Amino acid sequence: MANDSGAGRAVPAPFEGAALHALTLPDMAALAFVLLEEGAADAGSPLRKPALATLSAAGAPAVRTVILRKFDRQARMLELFTDARSAKVAELAREPRASMMFYDPRRDVQLRLAGNAVPLTGAPAADAWEAAGLPSRRAYLAVAAPGTASDSPTSGLPPEVEGMIPSADRLEEGRVNFALIRFGFDEADLVVLSRSGHRRARIRWPADVQTVEWLVP
Repeated sequence: MANDSGAGRAVPAPFEGAALHALTLPDMAALAFVLLEEGAADAGSPLRKPALATLSAAGAPAVRTVILRKFDRQARMLELFTDARSAKVAELAREPRASMMFYDPRRDVQLRLAGNAVPLTGAPAADAWEAAGLPSRRAYLAVAAPGTASDSPTSGLPPEVEGMIPSADRLEEGRVNFALIRFGFDEADLVVLSRSGHRRARIRWPADVQTVEWLVP
């Protein structure tokens, strides 16, 4: 185990030598799920902040960093929070196909997922809103949609809530701008980077039956 001096906790070392060569296809499939579970459970993990790629209205790729809130291993479902007014919500409503990428610099591994993402508001998102911490809810008080042009640097928040966490009642005003994204995947591509020689595997779930194969990195 290597030590993450920044966080003061032990983290897995990169796969090298015998450890790399001992990796099997089942190991690769298991590692993919370990990464996702860690990202959902550990707010300090780099796996907490993956990239989500969608298709813009012009058909171009649109990529942004998001925060992983929950992972359901059995359903292969990830949950993210977002502003209902954001471009990605409109993009996903138009074209649900999406991909996500995670990178862990401690293990030196990259995980890409392909699947469909659905934005949900109102009642379907109610439980997620209740589970969100007060600091997370504050972002949804923004007076304009994300990406709106501004004459000066701005957080988008009303002046009276800048630099503080307002009451739960005040935060409730942001609920209308809150959306939950559920991303279900049916393909994962895992790359273990190593000086000993990289390893790459693709995991698929056709008809919910897992298949795994090696790929050239």
